[in-house]
Amino acid sequence: MNLFEPKPSLLDGLNEAQRYAVTLGDGPILVIAGAGTGKTRTLVHRVAWLVEQGVPAQAILLLTFTRRAAQEMLSRAHELHPDCAGVQGGTFHSLGHRLLRAHGGLIGLAAHFTVLDPADVQQMVRGALDELGLKPKGDRRFPKNRTIADIISKSRNLELGLEETLELHYPHLLPYLDQVAAVARHFEQTKRAQHLIDYDDLLFLTEKLLRENRGLRQELGRRWRHILVDEYQDTNAVQARLLELLAEGHRNLMVVGDDAQSIYAFRGARLQNIFEFPSRFPGTRLVKLEQNYRSTQPILDLSNQVIARAIRRYEKNLFTELGEGPRPELFRPREQKDQSRQVVRRIRRLKDQGARLSEIAVLFRAGRDSFDLETELRAEGIPFVKYGGIRFVELAHVKDLMAHLRVVANPADFLSWQRLLMLLPGIGPKGAQAVIGHLVQAHGPGGYLERLASAPQAKRIGELKELAALLERLAGGGLTPVEMVEEVLEYYQPICTRTYDDYPRRLKDLEELPALAAQSEGLVEFLADTVLDPPDSEGAPPQEEPLTLSTVHSAKGKEWPHLIILWASDGRFPAFPTLEDDEALEEERRLMYVALTRAGRSLAIYAPREHYFEAGGWRRLPPSRFLDELPQGLMEYKQSEQVFPVPSPSAAAAPAPASRGSHTQKRPYPVGTLVEHPSFGDGKVMGYKGADKIIVHFTRFGLKILLLRLAKLRPKT
Repeated sequence: MNLFEPKPSLLDGLNEAQRYAVTLGDGPILVIAGAGTGKTRTLVHRVAWLVEQGVPAQAILLLTFTRRAAQEMLSRAHELHPDCAGVQGGTFHSLGHRLLRAHGGLIGLAAHFTVLDPADVQQMVRGALDELGLKPKGDRRFPKNRTIADIISKSRNLELGLEETLELHYPHLLPYLDQVAAVARHFEQTKRAQHLIDYDDLLFLTEKLLRENRGLRQELGRRWRHILVDEYQDTNAVQARLLELLAEGHRNLMVVGDDAQSIYAFRGARLQNIFEFPSRFPGTRLVKLEQNYRSTQPILDLSNQVIARAIRRYEKNLFTELGEGPRPELFRPREQKDQSRQVVRRIRRLKDQGARLSEIAVLFRAGRDSFDLETELRAEGIPFVKYGGIRFVELAHVKDLMAHLRVVANPADFLSWQRLLMLLPGIGPKGAQAVIGHLVQAHGPGGYLERLASAPQAKRIGELKELAALLERLAGGGLTPVEMVEEVLEYYQPICTRTYDDYPRRLKDLEELPALAAQSEGLVEFLADTVLDPPDSEGAPPQEEPLTLSTVHSAKGKEWPHLIILWASDGRFPAFPTLEDDEALEEERRLMYVALTRAGRSLAIYAPREHYFEAGGWRRLPPSRFLDELPQGLMEYKQSEQVFPVPSPSAAAAPAPASRGSHTQKRPYPVGTLVEHPSFGDGKVMGYKGADKIIVHFTRFGLKILLLRLAKLRPKT
């Protein structure tokens, strides 16, 4: 750069509202950032501006909801100002973990505690049910392990008693209140005895630590004199209280969020936090970011109108300087197969017009909503990747390997002991308990690893001695996390090979672990990082440019030039269970808003007119009420294109296709009837072609056109 050139300003490129937010002085600040309005840019420039004003980088704390987001923001801040390298950032849970590791002894927490992931919690629930003998045989209505774990977590996050939680969210499970309460008590006792804590504990124990130790609060207040928080609308009650405790000495707190994008109530997010912030922090300055940098104006006009009908909201009106574009299109296909075929045709049209598959996304409310489309995409050879699946660290083979490292870090982690012992031939649940019983006869957890080789079972199970030797090497010191992972990988490979018939794929997954371990300084940090901020389960897609399929929840924070939304029919989006619950219905409205605002240049919405319900047969569905209530002119209303074969003009004299529910001698099965075929198996009648052919979609073989007189169909019983 020429020495005489003026130094670039940190405020260059910011719009007026962003600049105002970035340069506000001390005190509480609430930034309401509409979708696509540059909230990340605002936070990044605020961090750099504070450093430029003389605030030491170490005195700034940035809290986000993923570690990846924090790293990206801090990297961008460092590009703006090199002194930002010392700014500290992370998630609420990682902050809690850090404080509990350093100061947990003040509330009686052992320094070598293990953090449980959701799958661990479910395993502990299953163990509690077995140990207490609570699960009645043959009772199919008894809640699943995952459901019980969710009830316990929801009760804590919503800060309600178990009975009230069941009444509000699981009323059909109230008859099992006593069993759920017994499991919850056993779960808490087991965690304390084995030095285990779960996600919820990371927050609640941190609150306890700060509330009961004024000196520590003051020390942290002096350390972090400015706190910035991203996605504030997604915080729960305890996270809001943690911020009050951390900022009580200086009140220099900037939170950024959008009430219209609060869609995680099922995880405990509390929408009221963003509305209560000004009363929690008197003197709050409010800033609204409304200039959108993602979408064309017709997309924003539709989005603005949808959210304008929310019962409670911060008033804002998104606008853009990107200019006009095509209006969003609303299609009304007949049913989901018709929807899938129309979507595939649209994807092909977009490609023909020059769009790449990676620029196209299909969004839906729930994972099941895309199953039919996935079948159609595979049949058409269109590559795709789907988001919203099982996380990497929850995969069985990953948990197997990690269990070996977890007992080294915390020998009192009996959950992991049981898992790794049951991988050995000849050891089942009872055998694992017997070995654990032998271990606990040692004077303390420090002797568990050495005692393993002397277990009575080791005389007949040679693999037990091999396991003992591995654990002693790992615990001996001197190994880095990468070396420890590689040791366990070498030991675990033959176990994986004999345990899983798809072991090549699983071993390929495990090859990712050394690279992850290389990012951590020690074993404890590595184990915590994989639980607190796990890598995606999807991995790199095999195709170079896949189409994206995603639930709306998984798509939050992302954007695509071309967007398709499935199942925008009342009863599906919003879902039937929410229609009688005003609060749930409001969250569904916000979910629709989030979906719409992911679109950049084109937006197509599909709202099937009918759906087959197992209990009630075919049922007509109107468009989503969030779209149906809007004024005309916001969308292009498109007629559904014909999908199924129709008679040629020469066959005009043939009888017209039967309507749903009609029944004539020549057309023995109403459309929608479930049928069986001796060769093709189960299927569903989709229509008729002329007078002598029937159209059936078979589960395994797709659409078939059969001669009625030779079809050999029979109703499915």
